[in-house]
Amino acid sequence: MSDRFLCRPPRQHAHAARLARAACLAAALLALLLASGQPPATAVAAAAAVAAAAPAPTSCEKLAAFAPPNAAITSAATVAAGAFAPPQGGGGRRGGQGGNPFADLPAFCRVEGTVKRPADTDVKFEVWMPAQNWNGDFQPASSGFAGGNIGYPQMARILRTGAATVNTNRGHDGNAGLWKPADMSALPYHLAVASAKAVVTAHYGKPPGFSFMNECGGSGSRDALQVIQTAPGDLDAEVAQGIIYYSTRHGVSQAWIYAAAHKDAANPLPPSKLPMLHQAALDACDAKDGVKDGVLEDPLHCAFDPAVLQCKNGDAPSCLTASQVEAVKAIYAPPVHTRTKQPLYGGMPPGSELSWGALIGPNLYPYAQTFYRNLVFKDPAWEYAKRPMNFDADVDLGDAPENLQINANSPDLSAFLGRGGKLMLVGGWGDDLPPMSFIDYYKTIVAKMGEGKIRDSVMLFMVPAMGHCLAEDSAFAPTTNFDAVEFIRKWKTTGKAPRQIVVTQNAKNEPPHQRLVCAYPAVARYKGTGNVEDPANFACQTPK
Repeated sequence: MSDRFLCRPPRQHAHAARLARAACLAAALLALLLASGQPPATAVAAAAAVAAAAPAPTSCEKLAAFAPPNAAITSAATVAAGAFAPPQGGGGRRGGQGGNPFADLPAFCRVEGTVKRPADTDVKFEVWMPAQNWNGDFQPASSGFAGGNIGYPQMARILRTGAATVNTNRGHDGNAGLWKPADMSALPYHLAVASAKAVVTAHYGKPPGFSFMNECGGSGSRDALQVIQTAPGDLDAEVAQGIIYYSTRHGVSQAWIYAAAHKDAANPLPPSKLPMLHQAALDACDAKDGVKDGVLEDPLHCAFDPAVLQCKNGDAPSCLTASQVEAVKAIYAPPVHTRTKQPLYGGMPPGSELSWGALIGPNLYPYAQTFYRNLVFKDPAWEYAKRPMNFDADVDLGDAPENLQINANSPDLSAFLGRGGKLMLVGGWGDDLPPMSFIDYYKTIVAKMGEGKIRDSVMLFMVPAMGHCLAEDSAFAPTTNFDAVEFIRKWKTTGKAPRQIVVTQNAKNEPPHQRLVCAYPAVARYKGTGNVEDPANFACQTPK
């Protein structure tokens, strides 16, 4: 068979394609020679000669002359260990409390560049590559929700692992003025990632062995989802935690919660009553998994009615007024378009109450205020008190066609999965982002592609009690730890992954606790015998 068919690389930059083709031909030749009975030494020598045809690595400083497609390198220099100092406003600080957060960085090659996009501003990008001991990984860093700067702290976090990384300003510097939807679309981030992969390949003389993202929330999960939905060749695998996928509705959901809590202005739902409300939800449903441990394993099947807490003799800290009961019911339910009656986003399930504090406080949640100012009303002086939003025409304003490009809600992952891509979604049942939204997105993927087709490629893990992100310290949720990167690496390598994981949770003033977490829709159930602290005594079952 012609080597043209044996070693046809995916469409990519010419330099990377030559490298991939040379490596493939070398491996194929080695296999053929060994199969034909050639002595191993002869076969290896011949294969090595073919591999030598690949371009040699390019030194850091010489990358200044490298030209990725439609891009220009503006600077390329080696940064000595501990010597990096970010530009003004670039994150981190020197001296004072915390000192220099970049002092522990190893030596690395720093490349700055710009890439063109049609009829719009150039996109700045920056690539960091370990000077020694590159582990072969390429891990893009989160760009921040609206862009405007290079995220040096995020890049530093990744560089410390031995991976190469990239970040981008998404097409503009600074955060003054209204949001620019075109800069928040998938294109700027993809252009930066594609350019960076070409730079990494040129520098090391070979393409990355594993390209992936591991991001959480609005600053990164949206970047990651946009990439696999629109540029499926950029990544091999992805962990998306606490996802913000429907950006034109995310702020609406926060506004819905705030409006529900403050509908009765004289008697709003106060944060001080949330622990009492949370305990009532636990009392109603905690034991349904076989163990009463202060955590709801399966909030979806918790039929808790907050009306049981309604005050009988006037308002008190231990009960809810009638209007507060209605507020809680509205928060549990998904926000609804008042004219079409269509659900707009996921709701907050029973068990999530401790995360509501900032959402129902005296002021509108900061992201929601920014969202309405920048995208809905396009008025940086807008205030809820002067002009409350509605859930009809104002929703339609947010969903204006020019705004939809900021979303990452496409359920069609066929191209990404078709090339062997793996997607791990992780959500916390105690997140202050509506946990039901994570399930909503997963369900759209299943509906679009079929459960059988995605079973070995897309998994959602809903972690009981977890807040927004893995390894995140939270005032209202235990810290949850799990090596998601190692999980997707093995998954990508073997093509298979267990549909259950074991996480470690650390609640304040309590010893660490291990918990079995099942791929949705299954949940962990106690087997009935054995130590309830041992996850081996739980099994994954799909609720009926």
